[in-house]
Formats: sequence, C-alpha cells, structure tokens
Amino acid sequence: MLLFLLLLGVVVVAHELGHLVIARMNGVFCEAFSFGFGNVLFKKKDRRGTEWRISLFPLGGYVKMLGDADVSSVREVIPDGYTEEDMERMSAHRKKPWQRLLIAAGGPFANFILAILVFFSLALVNGMPEYDNTIVVTSEQNIAYKSGLRTGDTIVKANGKDVTRFIDIAEQIASSSGKTLELEVNRGSKTEEVKVNMVNEDGSAARHIGISPKGFKYTKVSLMAALTSSVKITYRLACDNIKGMFKVATGAVSSKNVGGIISIYKVAKESAESGFVSFITMIATISVILGAVNLLPIPVLDGGGIVVSAIEWVIGRPLNQRVINIIFAMGLIAVVGLMILGLWNDLENMRFFSWLKGVF
Repeated sequence: MLLFLLLLGVVVVAHELGHLVIARMNGVFCEAFSFGFGNVLFKKKDRRGTEWRISLFPLGGYVKMLGDADVSSVREVIPDGYTEEDMERMSAHRKKPWQRLLIAAGGPFANFILAILVFFSLALVNGMPEYDNTIVVTSEQNIAYKSGLRTGDTIVKANGKDVTRFIDIAEQIASSSGKTLELEVNRGSKTEEVKVNMVNEDGSAARHIGISPKGFKYTKVSLMAALTSSVKITYRLACDNIKGMFKVATGAVSSKNVGGIISIYKVAKESAESGFVSFITMIATISVILGAVNLLPIPVLDGGGIVVSAIEWVIGRPLNQRVINIIFAMGLIAVVGLMILGLWNDLENMRFFSWLKGVF
C-alpha cells in the first residue's frame, strides 16, 4: 500500500507542480498546493504565500489559485482581504487566454517531463529498457485468459516465429486479427502450446487479446540516443493511451478494458515485486497515462480548459459563462462515469459481484 501511495504521490505531485510553476510564471498567486483531499493533516506556508498541504485522502491533489477552487474550475470569487485590482493582477481567470491555456497544459506536460527524465536516467544507468517476452494477463474476462495464457508466461514463439521482445508478440497479434494465433509458451519448467482465437464475442475480428509486458531487457546507448529514445517512448505511450481511450469511447474496443484505482494498485504491487527498476518504470508509465488522460478535450480535465482557452483566444472574447458552466457540468458527469466504470470493471474482475450474490 505504501508503494502504491508513493507511485500515486509522485505522479500527482509532478502534475500539480506543473500547474503551479506555469501559473507563477504568469503572475498568478497560488494560495495552496495540496497532496490529497479532505481534512488537512499538515500545512506550511512558503515565502511566496503558498500553503503546502498534506491532506487526509491521498488519491489526487490540487493547486488552489486566487479566487479559484482549482486550475480546472470556472468559478471566481473575490476572497476577503483582496481587491478588484488584486484579482486583475493575480487571478488566473483574469489572465489572457494563451496564459490560461499554458497553465492548463502545465500539468500534463509536467507528467511527460517526469517520464522522460525517468526513462533517460534508467537508460544512462542500465541501458535503454525494452519490453521482453514475459507477459501480464490484464483480466480474467479477456481473450488471453480464456485461451489459457497466464501472468508470468514467457512467449517464445508466435505463429512459428521466435520472439524475444514484446513488440514481436504485438506484431503477430496484429497480423492474426480474426484468425488463430498460435503461441509456444514457457511456464515454469514446462513448454505449452496455446491457440488464441482472435475473434470477439460479437464475432468481430479482435485486435487485442488483453496482455501487457511484464519485464524488461536493456541495451547500452549514447547520451543523445538515451534522450531521443526517452522522448520517443513517452510520445508513443501517450499516443497509444489517447488512441485507446477514443477506441473505448467509440465502441471499437470493449469498455471492459477500462480499469480503475484497484487496477492501478495491482499494477503497482506487481511492478514493485518485480524489482526497483520495474517499479520506477511503472511510475513513468502511470505519469504518461495521467498526462494523456488530462489532455482529452473533456471539460473539468485540463484538455477541456485548453480547448476553452484556445476558443477564447481565437474569437477574442470570453465564452458565455452559463454555457461554460453547463459544459463543465457535463464533463464532470463524464469523468465521474468513467471512474465508476473503471471501479465496476475492477470489482467484476475480482469476482466481487459473484461473491456478493453468494452472500445473499
């Protein structure tokens, strides 16, 4: 649990620091920076007047700016002790649209920078990480599990071809969509043949089977190659996650692939058990995912704030406040719905509902 909170804490703090740094650079006064929500357990003000907090529920965090609930809020209140002139000078909502756009984008890009630094540091110390051919089966409901694959299996052949990297497996999965994927798997001291029918329950051709890489191997690279590769890995991870979320939204991929906080906990636990390097790499991966999710053009997420600011920048005037409030309320419903879906899938994968039915 402590390692899970550490993972979550690092990526959330990086994200919120991104907002805070860009806000300060644009003259916005940040009243508070909190890791967690709820009752404040610890607080201390710095020289610039920002109150740094650790709060009771460590599942997120926020930056509270002058007259604002948080960086994604559309509300503005003039607090006691401040004047209209103070608000004009230090409030995020009084800044130019391009400045508000940068503040909203600061969080996601801080997550990407964290990931790049982690991948770059690991590349310099251990070499450039590359996923090997040992797998994690992400759910008991997916094609991989139903075909007989299990977490910890090492795939040594796919469709008769030798594989040593996860990308080799991914290529064979992609080329086998709608067909039968034949795998040779090392499981402990045994070698087994596994046939995967690449067809979804509705009869459509499956493009994914529900596996992810478990381990890494490393290749020594130069300083410039390490930096370039780190940027490419971060970019590819971000793009893949954004594409995956759009596929879920359009129905191209089953919504059962959406995971929640329990899935993150399980992944953190498994990566920690695999060693320090694996855990640090998972921090970078989760950081990229958090950054990518927040770039989605959904109100209440940073992407929604970016879109609103961009529109106001182009048209040269603020959008109607009532319209913005409605849009952000709809976005909040969408985000809460996504969180509930992730939690539902997590509980279903744990067979919680089957257990509950048995109790009653």
